Amino acid sequence: MSQSTYDIVIIGAGLAGLAAGQRLRQAGVAPLVLEARERLGGRIWTDHTHGPVELGAEFIHGEKASIWELIKSCRIKTESWPQKKGLNTKRLYAWSGQLVTDPPDFSGRVEQLYKLAETYNGPERSAAEFIEQQTDWDDLAARFVRRRLENVEAANVTHLSVQALAYERTVATAGWENFRVAGGYDKLVTFLAEGLDIRLQAAVHQIKWNSAGATVMLADGESLQARHLIVTVPLSLLQAGLPMFQPALPARKRDAIHRLAMGSVTKLALWFDEVFWEPFAFLNTNGLVTTWWPVYTRKTPVLMGYTGGPTSLLLGALGEARAIHQGLSELAGFYGDIVRQRYVAGRMVDWAREPWTRGSYSYTPVGAGDARADLATPVEWTLFFAGEATHTQGHLATTHGAIETGRRAAAEILAL
Repeated sequence: MSQSTYDIVIIGAGLAGLAAGQRLRQAGVAPLVLEARERLGGRIWTDHTHGPVELGAEFIHGEKASIWELIKSCRIKTESWPQKKGLNTKRLYAWSGQLVTDPPDFSGRVEQLYKLAETYNGPERSAAEFIEQQTDWDDLAARFVRRRLENVEAANVTHLSVQALAYERTVATAGWENFRVAGGYDKLVTFLAEGLDIRLQAAVHQIKWNSAGATVMLADGESLQARHLIVTVPLSLLQAGLPMFQPALPARKRDAIHRLAMGSVTKLALWFDEVFWEPFAFLNTNGLVTTWWPVYTRKTPVLMGYTGGPTSLLLGALGEARAIHQGLSELAGFYGDIVRQRYVAGRMVDWAREPWTRGSYSYTPVGAGDARADLATPVEWTLFFAGEATHTQGHLATTHGAIETGRRAAAEILAL
């Protein structure tokens, strides 16, 4: 069994791992980055089959997000979303296959309830409980708010802490405008990976550690020695005991891992040979595909379907072929037979079933407390933790949040 020695090893070549690697490289340190997949990017995954379509992370959330520094450095083109010109910015709603147009203040009611959740100031409780206390049990607007929270947070709203949700909105500094990466988010991945020593298909099976360093055992039997180790694997893998730590992580760290929750998202990309829909920004429904939005690539227009929370598991369980059929059927309820006539191809990604992700991004359940801070804390100055789940200032579940945590972990090592 071969063995090599490194000052720093980074587990995971998503944005957190790559950002940590680049920060170390800029400081004159050469880390080794290990990635279990055969591709870079983690939860960024761009499909270029018919023009760039994002199967994973899609938006830049915030006009002041820290990611803009990198976007400008690698000269990636972006566009405001919804676009200021040429695109209807109105959010549409449909229930049981019919657009909701009556009463006329319905959309305003949905936005009002959603804002109440985001600005909550009270005792710990679930988002579901809070919404139920604001409305009648059969209030249609409340049902849409519940589905929207499931989508945005990728969460089970009966577990999602509305107190934590409001806190995360309060401390976030990125802003609230959204943007799309015109040429594909994977361009940023390529930029961050430049110059780094990266090994793909290098799954980490076990980590033996103490105050002097760590031994990283790969699935193929190879053993690596590292003085410092940055762990950026998704929360869901840590919850599943992957990689295995020997000795076990401290009790406070293990408790933090299990007090947080990993959300679920299933995305559906449907390509068409022409645009047959009237301009819109988002269409929220109570179908298995909870939200639709259009993407206008240079080759083929796309309707992106997105479902977060428990419903995403139902959509993903159909499998790709049946999920595509389901999506086409739901769209046909709005647009008629032209949906199937203009259909070119489809693809589904169920992130809960991706083996090296097992979910989408983290959310904060009731009773989590300071779990994110505990998860982010180094262990014996040997083990360092990064990734969106370790963000403590409201930027969890975002690409810029992942980058910030990678840089933070690198800075912690450099400070030694």
